[in-house]
Amino acid sequence: MKLILHLLTDKRKKRKRVRLKFTPTGNIAKSISQSAFLLLILLSLHTGFMMKLESLSFGDSLWLTLTTATTVGYGDISASTTWGRIATIVLIYIGGIYVFSKVIGDYFDYRVDVRDKKTKGHWKWKMNNHIVILNTPTNSGERYLQRLIKQFRRSSHYEDTPIYILTRDFPNGLPNCLIDLQNVVHYTGDPSDPKLLAVVGAHNACDIIVLSGNEHDEAADGHTFDILHRLKELNTHANVLAECVVDSNRERLQKAGANIVIRPIRAYPEMIVRAFATPGSELIIENMFNSDDDEYRRYDVEIKNTAWSEVVTRLISNDAGIAVAYIDLNTQKMVYNPAANSVPDICALITICKEDNAFSHHDVKALGF
Repeated sequence: MKLILHLLTDKRKKRKRVRLKFTPTGNIAKSISQSAFLLLILLSLHTGFMMKLESLSFGDSLWLTLTTATTVGYGDISASTTWGRIATIVLIYIGGIYVFSKVIGDYFDYRVDVRDKKTKGHWKWKMNNHIVILNTPTNSGERYLQRLIKQFRRSSHYEDTPIYILTRDFPNGLPNCLIDLQNVVHYTGDPSDPKLLAVVGAHNACDIIVLSGNEHDEAADGHTFDILHRLKELNTHANVLAECVVDSNRERLQKAGANIVIRPIRAYPEMIVRAFATPGSELIIENMFNSDDDEYRRYDVEIKNTAWSEVVTRLISNDAGIAVAYIDLNTQKMVYNPAANSVPDICALITICKEDNAFSHHDVKALGF
C-alpha cells in the first residue's frame, strides 16, 4: 500500500540548500487519513476471514487480499468457499476498492489544494531562524523586495536564510522575480494581525523587518507602532528593524520594541542589510541622504607625491573635514576608500564635513599639498 502511494507521489521541488518544511492542514488531509484507516481495517478483516474461512496461511491470505484489492488478480490463490467469496465481495469488491479509489482521489485533490494554498499565500511553513518581512512598499513594492532580498543573498551570513513575507500585496502568488531568489515564501494577510504573526513564525525568527507602506505618509508610523506592539506580545527574541517616516517618532518606536529604527530610503535597500550586519552603520548611511549637520564637499585641488594617509591626516588635523574619495588626475574617475599607503595623482578631493565648515578651495590648497 505504501509502495503504491509512494509511486503516485510527485517529487517535491528542490530548493537551493535549505529545504522548507510545511504543516499539512485542511479537511482533505483529514479525509485521506480517515479513508486510509478504514481501508486498513477492511484489508485486515479480509485477511483474517481468509485465514479462518479458507484455511490459508497469513502470508497467502495477505497476498490474496492485496492482489484482489489492487485488481491485479493473479489467480494463483482464490477464495473457494461460499462464505469466503461473500467476504471478498463485501470487504474487497464493494468496500475495499471503493475506499481505495477514494483515498487516491482525495490524495490528488489534496495535492491540488496544497499547491493552490502555497501559491496564494495561505500555507503555513515551518521555519526557525528565518527573516520575516512585514508589509510591502506601496510604490514599486515588488521591485524593492527583489533588491532587498538580493542584498541579503549577497551576504554570506544570509545567503541561505529562508525569508517569510507577510503582506496583502500578492494574493495570487509571489512574482517569479522573488521566487527565483530561492527560499522565499509569503503569507497573505494583515501584518498587524497577531495570529498571522504567529503563523509566519515571528517568535522563531532571527530578524524581522517592519516596512512602511508609504514612505511619505506620516500615519504609517502608527501602523508600524501597532505591529511592534503585537511582536512584543509574542515575546520574540529577533532583531527588529522598523522604518520610521517622522524622526520625532523614533524614540517611540524604539520603546515599542524596535532594535533598529531607520528612515525608509527606497533607493538604497542595502541599508537594511548593513543595519543587521553592522549595527550603527545605518545611521552613517542615513546621514549621507540628508543635509542635516554634515555635508559632502568637493575641493578642486591638485595633489601629487603625497600618500593618501597623509592627505587624510592633514585635513583632519586642520578641522577641514574627512577625505572619503578623490578624482584621479589621469582617468578622471572617482576612487573610494583608497589604500592608506597609496600615492595617487589627485585633481579633486571629496570630503565630509560639518555644515558650518568655512574652508574654501584656497584654504585647502594652503594646507601644503
